[in-house]
Amino acid sequence: MSKKGIRRIAAEILVIGILVFLIVFCVGFRVTKVEIKGNKFYSDDKIKKMVLDAPAAKNTLLAERFINTREKTKEEELIDRVTIKRKDRNTLVVQVKEKQMIGYFTFEGKCLNFDRQGVIQIITDAPIEDVPLIDGLSVKGAKQGEKIKGIKEKRLNTILSVGKMLEKTEQKPDRMMFNDLKQLILYYGSVEVNMGNDENMDEKMNRLIGILPQLKGMKGVLHLENVTEDTASVVFDNAEAKADTDEDSGDAREGEESGDILDEDTGESGDREKDGADTDAEEGSEEETGAYEDPSGEDRVSDTQDTESGQEKNGSDIEYSDGSDSAG
Repeated sequence: MSKKGIRRIAAEILVIGILVFLIVFCVGFRVTKVEIKGNKFYSDDKIKKMVLDAPAAKNTLLAERFINTREKTKEEELIDRVTIKRKDRNTLVVQVKEKQMIGYFTFEGKCLNFDRQGVIQIITDAPIEDVPLIDGLSVKGAKQGEKIKGIKEKRLNTILSVGKMLEKTEQKPDRMMFNDLKQLILYYGSVEVNMGNDENMDEKMNRLIGILPQLKGMKGVLHLENVTEDTASVVFDNAEAKADTDEDSGDAREGEESGDILDEDTGESGDREKDGADTDAEEGSEEETGAYEDPSGEDRVSDTQDTESGQEKNGSDIEYSDGSDSAG
């Protein structure tokens, strides 16, 4: 075979090889699936439109290597960075790291959101979801990109410290504030949590994380202000229990007027034989559930809620009160 024929065959093989490569490259690494991770403030569709609006995004190899995510997200105030990785031939993983806001305060009709260093990062017209309101701050001036000014350093440090601890849990308060005694209070719906001063704050937060799930749907005040490592139980002033107690007291007075006299010692009606069986049944039920009634009339329920530290129990009991007594 002549040299010319050999060159022609070699050229054809090269062309075929290139075509095969292009087919494999274009079809074999075509993006068919995109996984978005780490986004909270932005929807999946928003992230896709933001970083994958480019021809290179159709191929996993090209997307991973050539898409400049920093350039595409530079105008987004809530995004710290975005990375694109190839999971397999046809799947891209877009990892989003959003800026963590500790809280926000209102100033001149705006919501000023600040980070874990106390720097105002984002100014919005409306609150950002899951970013708690820090109420009662006397801020004289505020500027984006600068640290909060006008409040005492110790108070700001307490807010930032608690905010950092709350980052580890999904149980974010609706708002935080300092009372007249300069003690920190957290609000979760209808539950008010008195945290006291900044002493033993780690222990207080551990107790709070373990107890909160038990208070879901309840209304009252949880006292953590005096909690230390040696504290055996904490008090929850149950507002609903207090209302029920007041209502029961009213019913008792009506019963006396109608002739249904309550026993002074037991508070039970005169038909002891009938009520005795019910009392025994109730005592048996209490033994089965592990609840008991102490001399003060307050129910104590063991707190077995798992905490993020992996402990099986947080080592404390909740003392449910009707609100007549509270921790100092």
